[in-house]
Amino acid sequence: MIYSAEADIISFFKGLTQGLLPYAQANKVQLSFSSALKKQLVHYQPFLLSQSLVQLICNIISLLPPNSKIEVRLFYSPDNQNLQLEIENSSINLIRVNEITTQTAYSFTGHALLNGTLYILILPLHQQGLTPDQVLPTHISANNLPQFYKEIQKRLRSHFTQTEKLIATLEQSRPQEAAFIQKINTLIKVNLEDENFDTEALCKAMSLSRTQLFRRLKSLIHQAPANYIKIMRLQKAKQLLETTDLTVSEVAYKTGFQTLSHFTNIFQKQYGILPSVFRRSNTTATNE
Repeated sequence: MIYSAEADIISFFKGLTQGLLPYAQANKVQLSFSSALKKQLVHYQPFLLSQSLVQLICNIISLLPPNSKIEVRLFYSPDNQNLQLEIENSSINLIRVNEITTQTAYSFTGHALLNGTLYILILPLHQQGLTPDQVLPTHISANNLPQFYKEIQKRLRSHFTQTEKLIATLEQSRPQEAAFIQKINTLIKVNLEDENFDTEALCKAMSLSRTQLFRRLKSLIHQAPANYIKIMRLQKAKQLLETTDLTVSEVAYKTGFQTLSHFTNIFQKQYGILPSVFRRSNTTATNE
């Protein structure tokens, strides 16, 4: 059983952050910790809290492009009279990447920023922290979908099976290439609604020339960047048609297609069915 203990939380967070510096530097990400408090005793579970924080920060680091920043800040919040831990990253809004906080024992709430994401953890000063029976694998934070929709989401992961298998394979033999593909995927996901996010924008975000990006991506997934972006837009569109009540026009807009007619033509070419027909057939199957 994991018990909580009263200890200095400032040195705890500072030490964890410093321990992750080599990993951040290897990914060309700046990581820093700051706090106006010099010492603060808090009841917490060191194993679970360190596991949650390390997992969150490492997930963020692995998804950020080079020269990004992560700031870890701890301060006293007079509004609720608790401690507030903030993890803010620059460059990419990761709010849609639910996997970042899905398995963390402590619950982080995410907030989208103009050019980044802010994750917040509230630590009560006069509470014994989480008990083991509160820390469940199915714990749902504010960023995650209800359990019913999470089950649907699992079934839809088949769309990304080939890419995920590739990443899993690369993680064993070529971890840098696995991180490269993961960053590409994240950049495309968080910019799906932006119809202007194209190969040039992806090159800029990855700090690579068009030739460098083309050669590296082509060698790994045998696709050109423009086609890969299109495929990911279509996969997201298919998911929205299967799991939401959005109209076909709304789905087209949310996945970055400039016109409904263009989306319809591309979707039919990829899946062999009109998006409107696919949506109706899927709704019928769901209601049976």
